[in-house]
Amino acid sequence: MEKQLPAISQEKPKVQTVSRHRRSLLEILTPYLFIMPFIIFFLVFFLGPALYSFVLSFYRYRGYGDARFVGLDNYLRALDYHVFWTTLENTLFYWLAHAIPMMLIAFMLAVLVNSNLVTHKNIFKPLIFLPQIVASVAAALVFQNFFGTHTGALNTMLGTEIPWLEDMTLARWAVVILLVWRGIGYWFIIFLAGLTSINEEVNEAATVDGASSIQKLLFITVPLMRNTFLFAFIVDAVVTLRLFAEPNVLGGRGGALAPIEMAPALNLVVSNIRGARFGDAAAIGWMLFVIIAFVTLVQYLLIGRRKKES
Repeated sequence: MEKQLPAISQEKPKVQTVSRHRRSLLEILTPYLFIMPFIIFFLVFFLGPALYSFVLSFYRYRGYGDARFVGLDNYLRALDYHVFWTTLENTLFYWLAHAIPMMLIAFMLAVLVNSNLVTHKNIFKPLIFLPQIVASVAAALVFQNFFGTHTGALNTMLGTEIPWLEDMTLARWAVVILLVWRGIGYWFIIFLAGLTSINEEVNEAATVDGASSIQKLLFITVPLMRNTFLFAFIVDAVVTLRLFAEPNVLGGRGGALAPIEMAPALNLVVSNIRGARFGDAAAIGWMLFVIIAFVTLVQYLLIGRRKKES
């Protein structure tokens, strides 16, 4: 019996080691098993098609037959195409024209709701956010009826027949108004979250020092919200560069895309796909991706620099 005890004691650690190894391996693999559906979806429906479109951007391909390698011709042709620059200018106009008033209104609403002047805040928050949950196509259809020339609600109230959607200059501003209306609710929530994260002791100290509400807003709240503002403007720029539904529903007729004078940049991708010019569509899509990546890089550098300065 005494001679067998060492043998038993020698086998026992091996069993424990194997069991511990299996347990640690299972603990490592378990999180990946949970995210495996996302990984498969990402590889099959995003990364794979993205890489294929990048390769396709160097070919002339109509969806059938052989693809002909053309190098950078698709990119050069897009850069030499005046419509590309017109649609890109329209997209930048939509961003610059709607971003400042939308952010200003959203921030002031957030300040008002966060203050002691407003009671029943839980009622105002969902009401302000409500336009954001409306589908973009549905909202554009409502605004199409609102800005109608003969039977639109706006002209009916004013007693006029202003061609809001026929005049391309006015139609672009109609798109801007729609973007402002839909975007206020989302950025209201973002700014409200930023305001609630500000330490209340800072405002209390400023009050003791005799600062007014306007002074606290301008010299305390706004500087402390600097990174939030920067994040808001850059993210809104990225979203606007992918704008598609609003201008086309307001300006398009009978399922057609909006006229060139108010069309966003993404229209060129869609029109090339409809014309079976898949190489050109892929090239323009990747050019838009580069622009979006550049804007994102600017956001990262600016926010990183602000954090280092603070």
